[in-house]
Amino acid sequence: MLSGGRRACAVVLLVGSLGVAGCGQEDPGAAQESTSEAPTPSQTPSTYTPPELDRTELDANLAALSQEDRSLVDHYTDGHRSGAFDEGTWIVAAPLTVAEARERLLGPGAQPASEAELRRMRFDESAYAFLQVGDGVVAWEDTGFADPPARVLAALSEGGGVSAVATDNVEAMTRFGYARDGEVVFDAVEYAFVDSLDEIPPEVSDLARLAWSDPSGPMVETAGWAAVAQAMSEKVTGVRAAPAVRDVADRYAVQVPWAELEDS
Repeated sequence: MLSGGRRACAVVLLVGSLGVAGCGQEDPGAAQESTSEAPTPSQTPSTYTPPELDRTELDANLAALSQEDRSLVDHYTDGHRSGAFDEGTWIVAAPLTVAEARERLLGPGAQPASEAELRRMRFDESAYAFLQVGDGVVAWEDTGFADPPARVLAALSEGGGVSAVATDNVEAMTRFGYARDGEVVFDAVEYAFVDSLDEIPPEVSDLARLAWSDPSGPMVETAGWAAVAQAMSEKVTGVRAAPAVRDVADRYAVQVPWAELEDS
């Protein structure tokens, strides 16, 4: 189960840091004030400063990581800060070729969309690009809402492989899931808000702990949800998500949302 209230508090802090007052509602008094009196040059606009959260636990969890895990989370944290990893759906799987990944993800006979089709795409459409990385594949789309259903995630791992998915989108919903040899091992739409770390497989729980929000404890600083999801994805598959996939010309259309429509 997800701790919805917990996530809501975290998102409120994020919204507050952007200077938005309230949840899409306008203060009538503020509106009346703004129309009746124009601001003067001497007035200073009010700003919201989010509370500083304690990072003692995060620092301790980072220090306790193995050298390999610390390298993974540092790589993806730095990548998100630099903009190398934008919002979107990041799928990694191995051993697999691009042709195999494309057929398992999209079905047989999928054809790349034309430039005109890509330009005409509506809000309920997106497109995947594929890139071979060693003996594995990276697939990416840019909305974070066209992530594959659980059955497709499982299919990407058939035949002794491993597949993983990590999402990041404008609604701050971060899914992490992975499958091994045709079976889903773990999959949560908002993995950082599961009720207990016991729900997360031990092989990735040390990394997941960095992003997890304890529903029974105080709000504290956590690592980036998307960065940790990608670090876990690489750990289980051995495939490093390559930003170069965003430069691949061939894109294959899919519906948005995808997993939500099928798995909900």
